[in-house]
Amino acid sequence: MDEMRKKIIIQEINSWKESRMLPEQYCNYLLALYCQGELPPSKSNKTWSKKNDIFSVAMIGVLFAFIVFLNYFTEIPIRMQMLMTTISILVFWLAVRRFNGRKIIFQMSLIGMALSLLLLSIGFAEFIAPGKMGFLYIFLFINCGLWILMGNKLKLLHFSIAGGLGALVTLYFLFI
Repeated sequence: MDEMRKKIIIQEINSWKESRMLPEQYCNYLLALYCQGELPPSKSNKTWSKKNDIFSVAMIGVLFAFIVFLNYFTEIPIRMQMLMTTISILVFWLAVRRFNGRKIIFQMSLIGMALSLLLLSIGFAEFIAPGKMGFLYIFLFINCGLWILMGNKLKLLHFSIAGGLGALVTLYFLFI
């Protein structure tokens, strides 16, 4: 195979590896195959990636702080609060899908999504039956169950623990 063609293929494989179109192991295998066993230095820019990660974490934190501010410190109607919280859940879900391979940002997005869902369910319980604690307890148990299921499915111990502790605290307040 001529050298120009090899360089183009190697560049494509590197771009697939950086954009995570293929798993890293496959890309390493293909690179080793086309480079006759020697892996070329990766052209990924780690400083840019770290800056991008820090920016993403900051944006996730700002979005969650905005939603908490919107729900508890403003006088906008409850329907508008619920709509904005639902939109934030969708944004967090998109962030979860986008940052699936990056551990910290992925978990921050999941936590933001779970807490926004908790805020939405509390607002929904207040909207459906204002002053009736039974509905609130039902929604809290559903949230705790979702957190436990998410923790078990994604093998995230802190979600399982948070769901279990949340269910225990809800039971405590239910019987007192």
